[in-house]
Amino acid sequence: MPTRLSQAWPMTVKLYWCDDKNVPLIRNDLIKNSCNIIRKLNLTEPGDARPLFPSDLERIREAYKNETGDILGFERFMGLGVKLLNKVPYMDLMYEIISEGHVIGRVYWDPLLSKWRLRFSLPGLVKIDYCNYLSTFKVRGGLKTLSRVRVFKNIIGGEPYQQIILIDELKRPIGIGYVSEDGEVIKVHNIFRDDIFKYTDQKTNVNSSWDDVIKYNDYYVYYYKSRAIKFIYTMAEKVKKPITVSFSGGKDSLVALHLTLETGYKPILIFNNTGMELPETIETVKKVSEMWNLKLLVADAGDSFWRAVEKVGPPGKDYRWCCKVTKLAPLARLFLERFPEGALNIVGQRAFESLDRAKSPRVWRNKWMPHILSISPIQDWSQLLIWIYIWKHKLPYNPLYEKGFDRIGCFMCPAAYIAEYMFVKETHPELWDKWERVLRRWARRLGFDEKLANLWIEKGLWRWLTPAAQKLRLARRINVKLPHWREIYSKWLTPSFKSYDVSEDNAELRFNEEIDIKGIAKQFSVLGAFKISEKNENEILLEGPKNIKVVVKKNAIKVKGARGVLARELILDTFKLVYRWENCAGCRACEVSCPTGSIKIINENGKERPIVNNSTCIHCKLCLDNCPLADVVVERIYPALMLNEVTAWRRRGKRTHESVIERYLKLKRFKVPEERKLVEEDVLISPPESLDKIL
Repeated sequence: MPTRLSQAWPMTVKLYWCDDKNVPLIRNDLIKNSCNIIRKLNLTEPGDARPLFPSDLERIREAYKNETGDILGFERFMGLGVKLLNKVPYMDLMYEIISEGHVIGRVYWDPLLSKWRLRFSLPGLVKIDYCNYLSTFKVRGGLKTLSRVRVFKNIIGGEPYQQIILIDELKRPIGIGYVSEDGEVIKVHNIFRDDIFKYTDQKTNVNSSWDDVIKYNDYYVYYYKSRAIKFIYTMAEKVKKPITVSFSGGKDSLVALHLTLETGYKPILIFNNTGMELPETIETVKKVSEMWNLKLLVADAGDSFWRAVEKVGPPGKDYRWCCKVTKLAPLARLFLERFPEGALNIVGQRAFESLDRAKSPRVWRNKWMPHILSISPIQDWSQLLIWIYIWKHKLPYNPLYEKGFDRIGCFMCPAAYIAEYMFVKETHPELWDKWERVLRRWARRLGFDEKLANLWIEKGLWRWLTPAAQKLRLARRINVKLPHWREIYSKWLTPSFKSYDVSEDNAELRFNEEIDIKGIAKQFSVLGAFKISEKNENEILLEGPKNIKVVVKKNAIKVKGARGVLARELILDTFKLVYRWENCAGCRACEVSCPTGSIKIINENGKERPIVNNSTCIHCKLCLDNCPLADVVVERIYPALMLNEVTAWRRRGKRTHESVIERYLKLKRFKVPEERKLVEEDVLISPPESLDKIL
């Protein structure tokens, strides 16, 4: 079945199947081989299929039993030889199962029923005695009368959510249906448009192995390896900088590292320890560095995530403060300290991992580390090619892959699926218990009762902060009524929002609790050409150009002499200074961002504090725009409450990172390499009037 994303992928994987040898082929156009019949696999895009591991087989077996009530016919269903899994879009984790060159079904984690399920396809059904193993429903008129909008009265007594095989008068399968939640009707889900006889004559007696796959793809691997080595060598000779490899402990960076070694270079390994890595990953990194006697540098985030999450809440797909705290800032610090003159960084990035990476070039610069040139020699490699390469060269890969993990990284990443959290529960229950305790504390803070708290955690609703469509759809499916977003936002952070009022020449933001105003005196130059006019323990008055004044009180921030967008953005920037002073996570993203070195993080009575040298600060605001607390936490919560608009973080008038860079490039206050590629994470509307013009 085509996916909604089929038109969005600029690159897709083309895989083939040799029926003679019963093996997948990476390509079919390089050399003539001994296969007489080669077919292109029809997979859901991007078609980045991977090998099926024994742990995957056990989950499919469990799903088969959940659908049929027994495991009779399972071996016939799975067929002979090597098998692949291809991840496809779904509300949670779902794979197409490829066996003997056909998609025989889809295995998926059902977040509603909390179990593994199996959706049969036509090639899979013809392998088994479906009339005995599965419930069937005879459709009068057969395939000609079937449509996706049709429903049938549940006269067979199917249970809610049960899979039903739709058959014609000759008992041939023509589609798949599911019993509705109330059990009243059967809804058509899939229709088998293909010739129902064409799969019956394509059985194989060849029981292939992965050694066969390596053998028949040997030249293709040589072809891709040669191109990658040439690319690495060419870039290294051009750049003439130290060579590093970003090694995550995953399969892709492992291949990128081996290709670099095959080129003849001895790179320095860079590992980003976010503080949420699984033990197997740490061990793999250590093992690989020792195996090839490579220098290992660790960008260590320490416990910054665990300290920050208690203050700002669990991260979400739409609330990704964690990446800046645990990844970008530590890596940028390490590269600036160890490679101030630049480096060539080799990354195991592949186009088929995500749409963003599919659109990424093979050579780029990160806005956090513009002096580092990053390249990906495996940008166009598929997962199947990666695994064939690993097995061919007997590389020491992370054992987590054999336990069902598809990706290696933070064990509680909000971008992960509920099924992947199940893997963590199975393999590292103590880590998941630690994370669940954090979630329960936040559920209590938000005022959830026990039932809502359990569903918020177990069904992964915590993975979104905003009322995103996917979150609301999942909540609706599990029959959960979530509080209004304003109710959640008002309890999310301290100080809590009280009101925002605008008059002709004044604007004021008020809070329910007192705020710590001492930090303003240590950071006020970030706002612009201001000076402190009055200061006491209850109030600080800042005076700026054109008679603009900022008053910071114990429970309010007020701007005088400005209106509209200018007043609102000035209030928000002032509050960002207050908020990061009190809640600094110590990631030092501000230090890395400052072009003049005017900001430092100091430890004051056991708390991290940002201190700005007001005499050298050039008011560029990069330290604000790259601070995860200011740019993510404050930006997602307070503007939404002020403007009563949940997407206020995309408001008209908000400055962009690019506009800040461009301004100071013109003023020649600091230099940025011409090759620097500016990437805006969010699509924002340019402001009609800018604070920079006045301040």
